[in-house]
Amino acid sequence: MKFKNLHKILIFLSLIINTIEAEDIYKVEVIIIKFNDVIVDEKFDNNLDFSPNVINKLTENEIILIPEKFIDNALISSDLLDIEIETIQNDNNLINEKEIKKYYELYEYSDMENLNFLIGRLRWRENIEILNSLSWYQPLEDQDEYTYHYDQENNLSLYLNIYESRYLHLNLKAFLGKLNFDENITRFIDEDRRVKNSEINYFDHPNMGLIIKVDKT
Repeated sequence: MKFKNLHKILIFLSLIINTIEAEDIYKVEVIIIKFNDVIVDEKFDNNLDFSPNVINKLTENEIILIPEKFIDNALISSDLLDIEIETIQNDNNLINEKEIKKYYELYEYSDMENLNFLIGRLRWRENIEILNSLSWYQPLEDQDEYTYHYDQENNLSLYLNIYESRYLHLNLKAFLGKLNFDENITRFIDEDRRVKNSEINYFDHPNMGLIIKVDKT
């Protein structure tokens, strides 16, 4: 029976997954929107005073690498199911970092999942424009360590920090332009908020908003 050795494949996959550092990993999903019917002519009493110590810049994901022996045309699915688990455990090449990439990478753009339903609904709103939607995986960070995304088309910078101080917290800095200490940022969202796992949060500016969901994996 072809599936009698399926548990061997599952054990093999667990060997790959166990190479990932054991820590709390969160999936972050963000939708950035603009209100087209809001005109902003506001004055701020202060500027954004922000100089993070550590910045983790989001990157494009790479192609997942699979050992050639699994994609060889001569190796059909029934052969794969018949691989002996002893061979998997003893073959160091199967767990070699050059051949196998982690099943997900931290600080890489990934696919939206949990907030997809909102994107469809927001597109029906005439006064709302979706500027961008993005997602990635990351661990908890120190309070002065931020994940960074720059939307070149809309000239929008996003710095997001997820940390734990008794409770889960999300610290957000979002503004038009790039962080430049010779230039004052006067239109921004700057908020540190206690959040809950899998809770949808909304951060707003008079003509811009960010919908953010954080899920522990």
